[in-house]
Amino acid sequence: MASFFSNHSPCSSSGSSGERAFRLTILLALLYLVLPAQALLPIDDPDIWWRFRVGEWIVQHHAVPFVDYYSAYDLGKPWIEYSWLFALLMYWLHAHFGLVSITYFIVAMAMGISALVYLLIRRSGLPAFAEVAFAGFALASMKPLMTPRPWLITILLFALELFIIARSRLLGRYRLLWWLPPLFVIWANFHIQFIYGLAVIVALALEAPATAMLTRFGRPIDASAPPRGIFFVAAACAAATLVTPYHVLLYRQIFDYIGGQTGIFQNIVELHPMFFRAPGDWLVLFLALAAAFALGWRRNWAPYPTLIFIMAAFWAFRARRDVWALVLVSVGLIGETARAFCPVRERELSPRWMASAAVAVIASLFGLAAARRITEANLQAVVRSVYPVEAVDYVRRQRLPGPLFNDYDWGGFLLWSLPELPVVMDGRVNLYGDKKFERSLNTWSGGDGWQNDPDLARARVVIAKSDRPLTKLLRASPKYRVAYEDKVAVVFVAANPSD
Repeated sequence: MASFFSNHSPCSSSGSSGERAFRLTILLALLYLVLPAQALLPIDDPDIWWRFRVGEWIVQHHAVPFVDYYSAYDLGKPWIEYSWLFALLMYWLHAHFGLVSITYFIVAMAMGISALVYLLIRRSGLPAFAEVAFAGFALASMKPLMTPRPWLITILLFALELFIIARSRLLGRYRLLWWLPPLFVIWANFHIQFIYGLAVIVALALEAPATAMLTRFGRPIDASAPPRGIFFVAAACAAATLVTPYHVLLYRQIFDYIGGQTGIFQNIVELHPMFFRAPGDWLVLFLALAAAFALGWRRNWAPYPTLIFIMAAFWAFRARRDVWALVLVSVGLIGETARAFCPVRERELSPRWMASAAVAVIASLFGLAAARRITEANLQAVVRSVYPVEAVDYVRRQRLPGPLFNDYDWGGFLLWSLPELPVVMDGRVNLYGDKKFERSLNTWSGGDGWQNDPDLARARVVIAKSDRPLTKLLRASPKYRVAYEDKVAVVFVAANPSD
């Protein structure tokens, strides 16, 4: 085995330095284009619209909402927008720079995530091309997540947390971990999945007592376990998550998701498990297997890497939207393990080559934006082709009275574009609950008992997608008549409003 590594070391590089630098520059430029290229697309996420409305409300009232102000039959019901700072940011960008600014925000987040993914495996001792390949696999598996959701903040901060912890463990400078509490103050105000990051720092804090306990049984434990003082860092991180307008209400919402709203995992696509029908799912599996191999290859077992790998695997295989956690942890573990076996190389790219890669990335993004016509006018045209823009204009011109009946997908857009008619359903599933959400899905799919939906029975206006099963049923119903129709939407009004 020793002779194999001495003669065929996977840590060695070949080729002249100039040729190698040129190839690596091209590869790095391509690497940093993987996620931004996916981000440079029209905005079609249905949740962005209700976040515009919430952000506008926060600006107008100089406060965050504690109850619902937007739906037809849940007005006044307790509800918190745990991503209030994200909603405020999205509204501010849209109000000042239009939809195109949301697209470029996603691009900026994609660039930051790309940089941190590469840093997690950089200087692992592997050949530079292997580092780029692993980072490329990781980024390719996260492409579907490049949408205007607060999970972008979570992915970025989770990767930053892993990088800080990895640096502190590598250098033995655990004071670096005191950068984490301020990070959690930001994180808790942007997205409720700060709880994943908190689980990671708790796993790190548990490593010292776990190491002490297992050493008594003669187990070969990694001697680099952090000091017990890490508990103070973990406690400070937990306290930092309370520095929000909602304080402990954030944790009440987390417990509701864990124990009370399990139905959404059955009905929302992004919360389904990976079906392995897309290449990205197989890339996630490959990285997970590589990380598991890296854990087994270690000379001494360390509790912290194992704990975070198990947690990340559970999150990722439970819901596809959380694959980023397993991807980031896997890349970090591969890099950390390789560093123990391969000598760390000197920097292979000079500042001139790195600047060349940056120029190539920026030029490519400008060219791609031009090719895809990422302009405000074209983005608005895409919105009109996907959402009921003309139908909303008709309802407003005719001053049609409510109540309104709408589906889940268009609820956020109607909440933003037609505020005078409160919606029945939108993307705020933590407000409506499983029962009402499932009833709405059944009604719009024309399932058994759709006629008995109380929200539909009360409605005087229905804004429906032209291709939904319920739309066909309402056309044949004597209780409704078509008031307006285009290629995107149909507006029904009650035939006998007095009923």
